Amino acid sequence: MRPRVVIAGAGVICSLGAGMQEFERALYSGASGIAPSTLLGGDSVAAEVRDFNPQPWLGNKGIRALDRSARLLCVAAHMALGDLDLIPPEGLESDPNLGLICATMFGGLHSIVSFDWSGLVDGPTYVNPMEFPNTVINSPAGQAAIKHRLGGVNSTVCAGLASGLYAMHYAEQFLRFGRAQILLAGGVEELCEESYLGSLKTGMASPTGTPRPFAADRDGTILGEGSALWVMATEETARERGLRPWLEINGFGSGHDAANITHYQVKAEGATAAIRQALESAEIGPEQVSAIIAGASGNRAGDAMEQQALRNVFKERLEKIPVCAPKAAIGETLGASGAFAALIAGLALTRQSVPPTAGFADATRAASGLRLSAEPQPFQGEFALVNAFSCDGNNAALVLGVTD
Repeated sequence: MRPRVVIAGAGVICSLGAGMQEFERALYSGASGIAPSTLLGGDSVAAEVRDFNPQPWLGNKGIRALDRSARLLCVAAHMALGDLDLIPPEGLESDPNLGLICATMFGGLHSIVSFDWSGLVDGPTYVNPMEFPNTVINSPAGQAAIKHRLGGVNSTVCAGLASGLYAMHYAEQFLRFGRAQILLAGGVEELCEESYLGSLKTGMASPTGTPRPFAADRDGTILGEGSALWVMATEETARERGLRPWLEINGFGSGHDAANITHYQVKAEGATAAIRQALESAEIGPEQVSAIIAGASGNRAGDAMEQQALRNVFKERLEKIPVCAPKAAIGETLGASGAFAALIAGLALTRQSVPPTAGFADATRAASGLRLSAEPQPFQGEFALVNAFSCDGNNAALVLGVTD
């Protein structure tokens, strides 16, 4: 019998707030973190962590060397570990039983661009060598391990918008095979001028500044940022360490259907395969799924693909399953989006209530055939489905369940 992998804690920081209580309260109130950006300036709109200051969590020591993405990840890690008293005391060696699997799409993109631009314009002899460590994509994970003395496995997963769910599955496999005892798993993405301009030039951004997932008049998404992490362990290890299991990872599925690096496959063959594989590995049928946390962002083709995949799997029952599209509130957090969606699914199972979809209008339900709402939706059930589908062909789905 394979070991059960459970969730014992979490840390989160994003445009809706810092910490699980603040995040949950804002999420279930229907609040949106999308607003004019103080970080980017001008007419820009984003879901940013406003007035971000890591000092209350991390102190002053060593934070000057961290860029924005590393700071966000370190704060989420501090929350997740601190709540469970897992941070090794000062003066002790790093804990070889604690590790980190981090998902990201771009890592410290601003650091990478700034370093390269300085080298091109000023010449390689004038670049600041202290900035180089932030230019590798696994820098946030490495910096978080140094800051919190995580001596176990340390990996970074990059798989487009599906990265967060892939990271959680990767951590799950390490734990099942006994290659780790306790792992932080999730993702981080920073908001910066480079990613914002990229979203404009590729036509990804909503010109109206309002993402409307699944709506007939949707016109694009809005970038967000933040970090969401789970504390994962086998059920046996969790109980030995005095950790209370919160949720269980029951199944994971993936499917790849890339045809173009910037276009979704609207037939949804890969997305459909990912959902069916997740249900099969969880050993449940579509009729046992009680809630869906969607990856929809307001992208016309991406949302249409997810709608088609859900119809392929759940057929006429789809209209009876409560759905939340959290990117309407927290924006498109790219590589971290799957981690945020999974965290929200965990809250939904715990409360037996799916959170509202920010800015939802009744016309969206009629147009999409999905049970979305501007209010929390109570339900009774054990399993939630989490989707993360990417325009580069990476499609992932996760099934979460309540623990016994």
